[in-house]
Amino acid sequence: MMRILKSREFLVLILLVAMVLAVASVNKAVLNPIALINIVNSSLFLMLIAIGQMFVVQTRGIDVSVGAIAGLSAVIFGFSLNAGMPLPVAILFALITGMLAGMVNSVGVVYVGIPPIIMTLGTLGAYRGFMRVLTGGSWIESIPQNIKSIAVTRFLNVPLMVWAVLVLVIVVAILLSRIRAARYFYAVGDNREGAYLLGINVNATVFAAYALSGLFAGAAAIVFVGQIGFVPMQTGNGQELKAIAAVVLGGVSLMGGTGSIYSAVIGAMFLTTVDSMMIFLKVPGSWNNAVAGAVLLAVVIFDYLIRRTVQKRQLAARAAEMRRSEQEADRLQPMEIAT
Repeated sequence: MMRILKSREFLVLILLVAMVLAVASVNKAVLNPIALINIVNSSLFLMLIAIGQMFVVQTRGIDVSVGAIAGLSAVIFGFSLNAGMPLPVAILFALITGMLAGMVNSVGVVYVGIPPIIMTLGTLGAYRGFMRVLTGGSWIESIPQNIKSIAVTRFLNVPLMVWAVLVLVIVVAILLSRIRAARYFYAVGDNREGAYLLGINVNATVFAAYALSGLFAGAAAIVFVGQIGFVPMQTGNGQELKAIAAVVLGGVSLMGGTGSIYSAVIGAMFLTTVDSMMIFLKVPGSWNNAVAGAVLLAVVIFDYLIRRTVQKRQLAARAAEMRRSEQEADRLQPMEIAT
C-alpha cells in the first residue's frame, strides 16, 4: 500500500483530481459524468500511442515517429474500409502497418546502429511523405459507418471503445506482470551491459520495443478513425511530443528501467484533461501545443532532478559505508597485531 502511495502514478492521479476540482470551482459543468466520460474517451488515442512509447523509453530509447506511424496506419485503415474489406480485416491491416513501420525503426536502431532520435526523425518524415503520396494530399472521407457506429455505441453510458481500451490495458498489464521476458525491457534500460552479461538478448528486446510502439500506434489509428469517421492529413501530428510527455509524467524515466503501463495511461489522461480543462476555462485552443511543450519540459527537468538526487543519496550512502568499513578495519588492526 505504501509503495502505491509513494509512486509517481499516484501523485499524478492526485494532481489530476485536484486540477479537475479546481476548474470545477469556476465551471461546475466539468463534474458532469458525461463530460468526464468524454474526457476519457478523447484520451484513448494518446493513451494507446503512449503505451507503445513506454516500451521504447523503458529501454532508454525514444520514438518520435509514433504520430506519423499512427497517421500512416489510419490511411491504410481508411483505404481498406473504402475498398469494401470487412472491418476485422481492415483492423488487421492497420495493426500490421503500424507494427511493420515500428520494425523499420527497430532495424535501423538495432542492426544498423543509428541513434534512436536520428532514426525515428528520419522515419517521421518518410512516413509523413508516404501518407501524402498515397492520398495525394487529400483527406480520406466517405468511410463506411460500421466503425463509426461502434465508436458512438455506449454500454452503461460509456462508449464501447473506452471499454475495449480498458480491457486491452488490463490484459496487457497482466501479461507484462506474468511474462518473464517483459522484465527484460527494464533490465536493458537500467543496465544494457549488465543485461547482456545475464544472458538477456538485448537486440531482440530493443527490436520488440520499437515493434510494439508501432503496433500500439496502429491501434490508436483505429480508435481515431472510428471516433471522427474520416482520415485527415494531420492525423497524429504532434502526438509524439505528447506521448513522450505522457510517459515521463506518469513515471517512466528517460534514463530507462522504470515505469509501467499505468504510467502511460495516467500520463495520457493528465495531458488530455489539461486540454479539456482549457476548454472549460475558455482558453483559446492555440495555447494547447504551448502548454503541452511546457509540461514536457517541466516533467523532463523534474525527472532529471529526481534521478540526480537519488544517485547522490546512493553515492553518499556508499561512501558512508566505505568509511565505516575503513574505521572498523583500523579499529581491528591493533587488536590483530597484539594477538
